[in-house]
Amino acid sequence: MNRAKPDTTLYLSLMYLAKIKPNIFATEGVIEALCSLLRRDASINFKAKGNSLVSVLACNLLMAAYEEDENWPEIFVKVYIEDSLGERIWVDSPHCKTFVDNIQTAFNTKMPPKSMLLHGEVGRSGGDLSAGSSPHPSMTEEEDSQSELLIAEEKMSPEQEGQLMPRYDDLAESVEEYVLDMLRDQLNRRQPMDNVSRNLLRLLTATCGYKEVRQMAVQRLEMWLQNPKLTKPAQDLLMSVCMNCNTHSSEDMEVISNLIKIRLKPKVLLNHYMLCVRELLNAHRDNLGTTIKFVIFNELSNARNPNNMQILYTVLQHSSEQAPKYLAMVFQDLLTTKDDYLRASRALLREIIKQTKHEINFQAFCLGLMQERKEAQYTEMEFKERFVIHITDLLAVSMMLGITAQVKEAGIAWDKGEKKNLEVLRSFQNQIAAIQRDAVWWLHTVVPSISKLAPKDYVHCLHKVLFTEQPETYYKWDNWPPESDRNFFLRLCSEVPILEDTLMRILVIGLSRDLPLGPADAMELADHLVKRAAAVQADDVEVLRVERIQLIDAVLNLCTYHHPENIQLPPGYQPPNLAISTLYWKAWPLLLVVAAFNPENIGLAAWEEYPSLKMLMEMVMTNNYSYPQCTLTDEETRTEMINRELQISQREKQEILAFEGHLAAASTKQTITESSSLLLSQLTSLDPQGPPRRPPPHVLEQVKSLNQSLRLGHLLCRSRHPDFLLNIIQRQASSQSMPWLADLVQSSEGSLDVLPVQCLCEFLLHDAADESTSGEEEEEGESKEQRAKKRQRQQKQRQLLGRLQDLLLGPKADEQTTCEVLDYFLRRLSSSQVASRVLAMKGLSLVLSEGGLRDGEEKDHPMEEDSGDSELLQGYQWLLRDLPRLPLFDSVRATTALALQQAIHMETDPQTISAYLVYLSQHAPVEEQGQHNDLALDVARLIVERSTIMSHLFSKLSYCAESDAVLVALLSIFSRYIKRMRQSKEGEEVYSWSESQDQVFLRWTSGETATMHILVVHAMVILLTLGPPQAGDGDFYTLLDIWFPEKKPLPTAFLVDTSEEALLLPDWLKLRMIRSEVPRLVDAALQDLEPQQLLLFVQSFGIPVSSMSKLLQYLDQAVSHDPQTLEQNIMDKNYMAHLVEVQHERGATGGQTFHSLLTASLPARRDSAETAKSKSSPENSQGQSRIRALSQVRVLGPEDDLAGIFLQLFPLNPDPRWQNSNLRPLALALQQALGQELARIRQGNVQVTGITARLLQAVAALMNSPHSGALVMAMHRNHFISCPLMRQLYQYQRCMPQDTAFSSLFFKVLMQMLQWLDNPAVEDGPLRAQLKAFAVQYSSRHRISDIRGGFLHLTEALTFRHDPDLISSTVRAIIATLKSGEKCNVEPELISKVLQGLIETHSPYLEELLTVLFSATVESTARFPAMKPIAVVSSLLLQDKEETPVKKELDSCSTEAAWLGPSSGLLNDWLEMLDPEVISSCPDLQQKLLFSWNKAGSQVPSFHPYLLALLTHQSSWTTLHQCIRLLLCRNREQRFDPTASLDFLWACIHIPRIWQGRDQRTPQKRREEFVLHLKSSELISLVELILAEAETRYQNTEEASCTLIQSRLPLLLSCSHGDLESIKKVTEYLTNCIQQWGSSSVGKCCQDLLLQIYLQLPELLVPMPEMLLTSEGARDSSTCKLDALVHRFINLLADTSDSKSSESRVWDANMACRKLAVAHPILLLRHLPMMAALLHGRVHLNFQEFRQQNHLTFFIHVLGILELLQPQVFQNEHQAALWDCLLSFIRLLLNYRKSSRHLAAFISKFVQFIHKYITCNAQAAVSFLQKHSDPLHDLSSDNSDLAMLKSLLAGLSLPSKSGILDRGSDEEKDDEAAAGSLPLVSVSLFTPLTPAEMAPYMKRLSRGQTVEDILEVLTDIDEMSRRRPEILSFFATNLQKLMSSSEESCRNLAFSLALRSIQNNPSIAADFLPTFMYCLGSRDFEVVQTALRNLPEYTLLCQEHAAVLLHRAFLVGMYGQIDTSSQISEALKVLHMEAMI
Repeated sequence: MNRAKPDTTLYLSLMYLAKIKPNIFATEGVIEALCSLLRRDASINFKAKGNSLVSVLACNLLMAAYEEDENWPEIFVKVYIEDSLGERIWVDSPHCKTFVDNIQTAFNTKMPPKSMLLHGEVGRSGGDLSAGSSPHPSMTEEEDSQSELLIAEEKMSPEQEGQLMPRYDDLAESVEEYVLDMLRDQLNRRQPMDNVSRNLLRLLTATCGYKEVRQMAVQRLEMWLQNPKLTKPAQDLLMSVCMNCNTHSSEDMEVISNLIKIRLKPKVLLNHYMLCVRELLNAHRDNLGTTIKFVIFNELSNARNPNNMQILYTVLQHSSEQAPKYLAMVFQDLLTTKDDYLRASRALLREIIKQTKHEINFQAFCLGLMQERKEAQYTEMEFKERFVIHITDLLAVSMMLGITAQVKEAGIAWDKGEKKNLEVLRSFQNQIAAIQRDAVWWLHTVVPSISKLAPKDYVHCLHKVLFTEQPETYYKWDNWPPESDRNFFLRLCSEVPILEDTLMRILVIGLSRDLPLGPADAMELADHLVKRAAAVQADDVEVLRVERIQLIDAVLNLCTYHHPENIQLPPGYQPPNLAISTLYWKAWPLLLVVAAFNPENIGLAAWEEYPSLKMLMEMVMTNNYSYPQCTLTDEETRTEMINRELQISQREKQEILAFEGHLAAASTKQTITESSSLLLSQLTSLDPQGPPRRPPPHVLEQVKSLNQSLRLGHLLCRSRHPDFLLNIIQRQASSQSMPWLADLVQSSEGSLDVLPVQCLCEFLLHDAADESTSGEEEEEGESKEQRAKKRQRQQKQRQLLGRLQDLLLGPKADEQTTCEVLDYFLRRLSSSQVASRVLAMKGLSLVLSEGGLRDGEEKDHPMEEDSGDSELLQGYQWLLRDLPRLPLFDSVRATTALALQQAIHMETDPQTISAYLVYLSQHAPVEEQGQHNDLALDVARLIVERSTIMSHLFSKLSYCAESDAVLVALLSIFSRYIKRMRQSKEGEEVYSWSESQDQVFLRWTSGETATMHILVVHAMVILLTLGPPQAGDGDFYTLLDIWFPEKKPLPTAFLVDTSEEALLLPDWLKLRMIRSEVPRLVDAALQDLEPQQLLLFVQSFGIPVSSMSKLLQYLDQAVSHDPQTLEQNIMDKNYMAHLVEVQHERGATGGQTFHSLLTASLPARRDSAETAKSKSSPENSQGQSRIRALSQVRVLGPEDDLAGIFLQLFPLNPDPRWQNSNLRPLALALQQALGQELARIRQGNVQVTGITARLLQAVAALMNSPHSGALVMAMHRNHFISCPLMRQLYQYQRCMPQDTAFSSLFFKVLMQMLQWLDNPAVEDGPLRAQLKAFAVQYSSRHRISDIRGGFLHLTEALTFRHDPDLISSTVRAIIATLKSGEKCNVEPELISKVLQGLIETHSPYLEELLTVLFSATVESTARFPAMKPIAVVSSLLLQDKEETPVKKELDSCSTEAAWLGPSSGLLNDWLEMLDPEVISSCPDLQQKLLFSWNKAGSQVPSFHPYLLALLTHQSSWTTLHQCIRLLLCRNREQRFDPTASLDFLWACIHIPRIWQGRDQRTPQKRREEFVLHLKSSELISLVELILAEAETRYQNTEEASCTLIQSRLPLLLSCSHGDLESIKKVTEYLTNCIQQWGSSSVGKCCQDLLLQIYLQLPELLVPMPEMLLTSEGARDSSTCKLDALVHRFINLLADTSDSKSSESRVWDANMACRKLAVAHPILLLRHLPMMAALLHGRVHLNFQEFRQQNHLTFFIHVLGILELLQPQVFQNEHQAALWDCLLSFIRLLLNYRKSSRHLAAFISKFVQFIHKYITCNAQAAVSFLQKHSDPLHDLSSDNSDLAMLKSLLAGLSLPSKSGILDRGSDEEKDDEAAAGSLPLVSVSLFTPLTPAEMAPYMKRLSRGQTVEDILEVLTDIDEMSRRRPEILSFFATNLQKLMSSSEESCRNLAFSLALRSIQNNPSIAADFLPTFMYCLGSRDFEVVQTALRNLPEYTLLCQEHAAVLLHRAFLVGMYGQIDTSSQISEALKVLHMEAMI
């Protein structure tokens, strides 16, 4: 075998042989031979380039032979070493990798991964023969890096992993010996050190598994690393040494020691060295400790390595948890030495921290320093005490070293009050706290086991770690920290939280007898630490968290006094529990601080179990340090507490003296007295759970200062669980004011939410009380400070009020807080103290009224929409209006009603009670029977028992509307109640038995029954006696009919408990009934009365005349019935007779019989007769004189016909013969009658005959008759009669201004007369002048009269005559009257009429009148809601809007078309001023104004857009939301103007306010933000609006409608914000509409809209809606989202460049267009004209050029696309473009007819297409063929083989052109028949293939056994399908199976055929998706590769599933270890057609 050029046949044969029979190569001879091939051939020239082919062959043959063998021969190792040291021909060859890797298992070397190897000769075929001489040029850097990348990427396949196993386990020793000998030999050669071969270093790298090799290598490494020729292999060797240093034997420790000593300077080497150090640490877990130890000792040695700190840094980064621990152990070792290493250790530690940039876990390091060590050097240590003290010092240094620059900066900032880098500072503080906890644990548990320290040293160590020692002890060793930072560092370390464990251990150490810290010292230390930690408090750090309640016992145990143990106490004597006073009173403040920081556990335990601590807690919370604490409000309790304290202290004194006596008896035998006692002043009794003791004054001072500095009270008050503050408030309740509470609220800076609701309420009441007592009188004498405080207090109150209102009215209001707030105030409403009740009401009104925060003036006005009771009870708006508006009113309804039911019995203010009753009638819950009973009974008790209140409420002297409202309320309460009770069944238990004594059972004659309290019955009767209310008397008559039915007996009553008949109406009640004005009550009361009762009632006062008459009649009956009994009961007949006479004088009737009975036995009285006589005489004389005076002239009586008389005076048709015959006396009589009445009025006698009024009415009636004109003319002629009469009427009107009806009628008559007299044909006369003067005077004077009358006159003036003077004077009068404060009592209709009139007449006073009117209408809006200014203005504008189009229709020429004219601007301004939101005040009216749809005409009022703009820009979000909801509500009653509505919605999206604060420059890649988020129903409403608008325009032109839809589409798309579901809903709706409306205008608009949506979002409408295929209009001016893309595709398709890339681009573009033609034909058809245009200008070339430049390809592609676009392409709208294309095809065929052989396929397709055209649209097709028949005939004659074309032409019976167009549908059918049955058409081209024809192929495919058979069938199908690709559809299933075949050739062909089938018909692409996905996920690597190769093309054809495909491909790349990025990027390129750029 020639090595240089081996024989191909030979080596291929060997390879094949090795494959089928590997064992024959495993013989010794063959191995020898093959190994000789692996050795270097000496005959080859030294410099010649070796060929690796033979070596590679030999390696692989050996590998094949020994693949299964576990024991390989040693010769392989030898040849490996030889080649390694030699040229490395095959050792480095990638083809021999498996063989080489198996040999290397002999060395047990863990090789560095390829990514870590740095040598540049990777993959070289040969290597160096000797150092320095390299026959091969080395790689460039770029290639080197590329090769590295490739190596890093390649991974071992599973097969290779299976082949790799240990092969030299049996020969391990001999191989090791051989290798070591070889290496020693190489290394020990006498040659310069820098002349070592690189290959030797590589061999060393491979054999580092042997520790001897590591030792050999490490000693020379530093030198090799510094040799630039060997740097890279030396670096690899260093890495290999580190990675294999995994035994931690003495040899390896020596290796580590040597590695640490290596010194390197270049940064690259240093970085690599650090990487190696990391690998060294990973190699063995013990390497970490050893490395750190060696580094530290090297650092402290004289031969210090400058890289030590960097090594340490790397180590600490690598093992952040373990490294500090080992570092600490090294420091421990240092401190155990005899020499004092503390100073050195401090310096070293500082240096380490500095160099490692503080990246050390200080806590782990400190814990490491404190670990107990059991090694001998520690147990036998000499200086144990020194060791502990030094460790303590190192701990303190470590803590201070934790202060990084950031911590320092944060600390300085914190001192300045800035909050910067707080996280860093908090982290540091928590670190110190944790280290201190560990240090205290160490001192408690570990230190005692190390050594028994001197007490002084132990306490010093404890104080030192807690930073409570003297400052100099921290820096005395080396003056660190420096002087500038000392104090700051010490403060930073001391101002830290204290952990629970630290505190507990200090207390335990204090309690322990073995440790040197005493209880007093421990208490002192704990106290100091707790207060120090508490002072650090902040919101973001827990400074004093304690969970264990045992802490309290531990602290108290420290105080306990223990008597000396050597003293024996008497048997049976139990010493008292005593505490050392100083410690005891130090313990409580300490626990107080802890409790304040831990209220939920320590605080709660203290509050419940330790009264002394609770007392201190209350003191700091109330900021009152008196004893007993101020929270004890009850004087008795306070006294009792003081007395108990005296008793306890006395008993304590005796116990201590007795105890001390026993102690003295056992020791000094001294007698103890109070003066000689030593313990009395030092001890106190220890009963922590007993009664609270009086604290010493200094303790109280200390607590006070603690509270001020640490805000303990605030912390305790802030606790809600448990709620201490609430507990105190509820205990104190309203018994005493709580000034401390005010201070508490005042001091809680902005944190009102942490205080309980009750506290806020109390403070509010406290403030309200302060305000009411202080008043305004101190305003003048106040200083600036007082004013500032007052302002601050007011601000606090506002803040507080805001908080309470937020709790009630805010979005976060919940049931509990609402109940708590209201309950707090409502409870006080039934307080017995007036002040308390008033305060509660004030509090409620403040909290409930939303305007409570505003000024007082604003609150006074009621809200405009309120009416009724709330207006009457102005001061109780909080109850009647605001309370029911609460969001959670239902949850407080029952409690509120209950509170008010109690309050009506305590309240003394009638108005307040009125408000309560009105509220109860409206809102009391009566769902349950019990609640209803309670309500009725409570109200009944008020009515019956509180008569004073009732008489005040319903006083007859001073009736007011409020009492009417209360009466209505009471009646409604009882009417509801009685109805319910009468409906309850007889057996129902309405009351419990215990309540039954006052219950009565009632039965009515109609059969109803009820059981109720007797008081309720009485209350109802009392209410009925008050008479019916003026407003709403329905309930009154209901009750009246129930209790006193007409002509029916009263209900009977029985006592429930005894069943006896009860007296329903007692006498006192009957008397009330008789006194009432209700006749039915009086009659009921007088029935069945005894004579005695009658006499009693007659003598009562206050009985009305009518009732008295009835009484007297009953008395008359009694006289006739039983006079004796009656007479017996009369005590004083004289008095009774006088009484009857007085009643007669009052006007009573009856009683004559009774009077005669009385006077029968009495003497006659003279004086009474005389008085009667004198009374009658003056009247008679007066009457006679009057009769005499009137006897001369005829007297007109009431029955006279005044109209007749008037017509006599002014005859309509005057006869000259009878003129003035009898007019004079008649006129005189009339004047006299009028004059007399006028005289009577002037005298003050109001009793008038009414003749004047009757005369005016008669005249008015005549004026309204048809003869009015003639009558006025008669009056004009007889002015001498008419003028006096009119003057008298005018005088009467002046004297009786209160008679408004007369005034208005008079004015009306005046106007009507003037209308006739103002006619130019009538000459001037006295009557006209007089009437004009009257009218002007009346108008100017009428300002003092009724406003309404003025308006009526103004209406008349405007209606009947347009006299500007008259109108102006009347308007001025009305304005003056309104300005003077007169109430405006005019109906809105009248005002509207007047305003319209003034606008029409262009009155200059319009605006002034509006101003005055609107300021005056505030009072009247309650009566007339339509009188609101906004309502008035809106209605005026609305009328303008409605009338404008109508008027324009009526009179198109009229100049006054819009009657508002310029006034609409004024009204707009008014509307804007009155209601800036335009729509919020009178929503219905204003909605009409803005959005109502006026179909009459399309004219939009000029002010419309302005108002819409105002609405959009000025309205609140709420108003806009309401508008949007209203417009888009599906079930709205009225139809809105679609244009206005859509404009408004569009404007809403673009309101500038939405975008305020955004970046004004729009970023390029911004995502569109959707503003309107509509529900699907609202979206449908929006669509309806768009359609409605389009429909209105459709009636004008169809184009306008389409343009409109386009303009509205962005709004619709924005509102649906691209949501697929929303779009689907819209399309479904539109589809339904199209089906419903068909081809009507609505259906057409729906179709247009659906089409526009499709054009914008084709991807959302997949599959495309069927109905769009038939729609037209896709080609119009509308834009489509995909236009640019389709344009790009078609341009690419027409590309003529002949480069390979452009070919693939054209192919891709063709596929994309074919896919589009199938999926979205409409989108492609839009571009048909462009395709047609691109076909032009190509056929002029010769055929060779035409083909070469790809023009033919373009034509074929276009024809193919047109085939796919059938039948839509044949629609008439595409006719021009289609004909253009067809014409281009015909030109092509004509120009190149000689080359028809090449065009055969094209021609056949073209003819098929023409045939299809004739079938689908015969008329158009035949017309086209007719036009171009000549060129087609030429073509046919030139190409005789074109049988198809001939048959086509033969089928056309070519008549004249006109004939073609005239043919009907029948002929078209004939056409089709003719075209289809041409005899010469080739069947193969036109008949579709049948499954039968394909059956043989199918059979062959299914039967195919071998790969060759299947391949043969597929090849046949392939051949056939090239001509007719449609046949492939028959084999789809078979192809899908074969696509996942394991045979590559079958698979590839199957894929190719499948893609061809899809390319032919892209609509079937999705059918292959499951198969394609399966192939991508196949376990067969080859199948996946094939699928990936075809991925870009398939993705293009199956675009709708592109995302799924690419995602699967990506997953394959991620998890299948295959690089799929190129295929994915190619697919994306194709999808985006980026190849074009």
